[in-house]
Amino acid sequence: MASGKGGTGKSFLASNLAIAVHRLGRRVCVVDCDFGLANAHLLFGVNPGYTMQHLLDGVATAEQVVSATPHGPSLVAGGSGIAAMAELGPRHMQALARALHQIAAAHEVVLLDCGAGLAPQSLITVLAAPHAVVVTNPEIAALTDAYALVKCLVRQGACPEVHLVVNRVVQPGMGQQACERLQTVSSRFVGCDIHYLGEVPEDPAVSFRRLGQPPLLSLPECATSRAVMGIARAMLELEGDRGRPTSSVEARMMAQIRRW
Repeated sequence: MASGKGGTGKSFLASNLAIAVHRLGRRVCVVDCDFGLANAHLLFGVNPGYTMQHLLDGVATAEQVVSATPHGPSLVAGGSGIAAMAELGPRHMQALARALHQIAAAHEVVLLDCGAGLAPQSLITVLAAPHAVVVTNPEIAALTDAYALVKCLVRQGACPEVHLVVNRVVQPGMGQQACERLQTVSSRFVGCDIHYLGEVPEDPAVSFRRLGQPPLLSLPECATSRAVMGIARAMLELEGDRGRPTSSVEARMMAQIRRW
């Protein structure tokens, strides 16, 4: 999962989508790839002994950095407030590629919660996946940043299939309209089709959540929970429905590292 800017709700959606996928019967792992500014462990309410920093420094193995959470999904926590994590070199990215291969082999679904923006490390991580889920808001500034991200992905070559989730929608249908605007620009100027996954409403149940509380999926009847479950089902339908072969996460990431 990716976004052109911070504050779109990407990490919130990644954590709750992972819980929804788990409830739909899949073994799922969230890998926090927001290098240096990770927060997925806070959203899951855990404090793992090992993080992405230990993995990339060679202190821990891929198996050791995968932690259980009380809500079902597994988690690989990132490094938070560590300046060196924001400037990873090719050696570290190669170690990440090998680890993602092992993590993917042990799970049915892996969600990469990538850092917002256009930093090389973030783009490489997004490009490693067969499907990129871009999270945005209906506002023009957020859509402009989402387009900038799509444009950068296309220019790197071997762009994954791009899907869109529109968060914080105040009126039903605004997400579809936002996607149509973005699709028109993207198709015309960079030749990239964007597939609509769904919208998530602006919801007081989200605004008043606090760290340490159970995730929003603990309130199954609220509007956001219903929307997240619908998007989770749509995501699972992406598995092979188009029948196009995809290389492994490790191979895709290694190819991008060589280009880098």
